[in-house]
Amino acid sequence: MGDLLKAAGRSPMRPAHVHFMVEAQGYEKLTTHVFEDGDEHLDSDAVFGVKSSLITSFERHEPGVAPDGRQMQVPFYTMSYDIVLARSEGNGSARGADTDGTTTDTTRG
Repeated sequence: MGDLLKAAGRSPMRPAHVHFMVEAQGYEKLTTHVFEDGDEHLDSDAVFGVKSSLITSFERHEPGVAPDGRQMQVPFYTMSYDIVLARSEGNGSARGADTDGTTTDTTRG
């Protein structure tokens, strides 16, 4: 581990997460990520991207029918998370609201 990460008590490993980019007419584009609850690296994320409103459980399922109707031959995971978009103010800002109502800096594409 690098000296800077070690001094900050951080790990070079990121917690397990899924990225989302969500767009809807009349709303600000939101780019965010959702972390897996219980991941061993939640408290030591090198980029300080973890906050409680971005953590949810990932549920493991045995092979079978997936939520989209596909037949899965291998185990698969699902998760549930509410994404709340901020209404567009027409000023080009790139901010969105997490489920707890706090704002999240986003990446514009």
